Amino acid sequence: MNPTSWVTITMSIIMSTTLITTTTHWLMAWTCLEINTLSMVPIISKPHHPRALEATVKYFLTQTLASMTILFATTMNALNTSNWEISLTTEATTMKIITLALMMKMAAAPFHFWLPEVTLGTTMLTTLTILTWQKIAPLAVLMANHNNINFTILNSSAILSILIGGLGGLNQTQLRKLMAFSSIAHTGWILATLILAPNISILTFTIYMATTTPIFFTLNMTSTMTIKDMGTLWTTSPHIMMTTLITILSLSGLPPLTGFMPKWLILNKMTALNLTTEATIMAMSSLPSLYVYIRLTYILTMTMTPHTSTSLMKWRMPQKTFPMFPLTLATMMMLLLPLTPNI
Repeated sequence: MNPTSWVTITMSIIMSTTLITTTTHWLMAWTCLEINTLSMVPIISKPHHPRALEATVKYFLTQTLASMTILFATTMNALNTSNWEISLTTEATTMKIITLALMMKMAAAPFHFWLPEVTLGTTMLTTLTILTWQKIAPLAVLMANHNNINFTILNSSAILSILIGGLGGLNQTQLRKLMAFSSIAHTGWILATLILAPNISILTFTIYMATTTPIFFTLNMTSTMTIKDMGTLWTTSPHIMMTTLITILSLSGLPPLTGFMPKWLILNKMTALNLTTEATIMAMSSLPSLYVYIRLTYILTMTMTPHTSTSLMKWRMPQKTFPMFPLTLATMMMLLLPLTPNI
C-alpha cells in the first residue's frame, strides 16, 4: 500500500476513535463511526484475495446497517425531544434500538455471526485491530449513556455472548476464528458490568487488549494459522512457546495470572448487588472457553508433530528477534494480579 494512503487510513482510524470518546452529539458520533468503518475497508481488502473481498463486504454491510439504525433512532429521538445530546437520551425505545445497533458493531451475541467470517478472510494484524481497537468506539458510546441503557437487554447479551463464545470455539481449527469467538466471550464479560460498574468494564477491556496483542504478534511472527501449526512452535522457539502458553492461560482467566482479575471483580460486584443467579450462569458458561484454551496449551506443550529430519529442534532455522512490546505485555499479563486490591 502507498505510504501516504497508509498514513491517511491509520490516522483516520485513530482520530475517529479518539473523537468519539469526547463527543456529546449523536451526529458527530455517527460520523466518527462511519469514518472508522470506511477506514477499515481498504485494510481488510488489501490482500486482494477472494476471501478478503468477501470479508470486506460482510464487514461493510454489517457496520453500515448498524450505523443506519443508530442514525434512524437518534433522528426520531431528535424529532420528538429536540435533543441530540448523547448523555440526555432517556427515551426507552430509542435507547433499546441504539444499544442493539452498538452491540452489532461490537459483535456481541446475538449479533455476532459476522465476526468469525470476517476474521477468517483477513491477516493476523488486521484481525487484531478488529477484535481490539474497533471495539473502542461503540464501547465509548455505550459508556457515555450507561445510565439509560436497558439492563435486561445488556445482561442477556452478556450471558449469551459468554456461552456462544465458548461453544463456538470448540470445533474450530483456524486460530483467527477461534480468537474471534474468544473476543465474543470477552465482550460478554465487558457488557456484564457496563451499567453496574463502568470502571470494571474498562479494566476488563484493557486487560483483554493487553493479553490478546502479544498472542497475535506471536502468531503473526511465527506464521501460525491453525491449531496444528502450534504444535511445531516449540521446535522453532521454546521461549516464545512458553510466553504464548502463559499468556493464553491468562486470557482464559486462570489464577494467579492477570486475566483472573476482571472476572474476579465482575463476579464479586454482581454477587454484592444480589445478582447471584446471573453471576453463576456466567461463571458456568465460561467453562467451554476454558476447555478451548486448555486444548491450545495441551497442543503447545504435550504434542509432537512429525519431523522431516532426525533433529528435534530446528536450530538450523534462522531465529527471529521477538519484539520487546509484546514481550512486555505478555509479562504484565502474568504478574499484575497482586495489584487487584489497589484498583
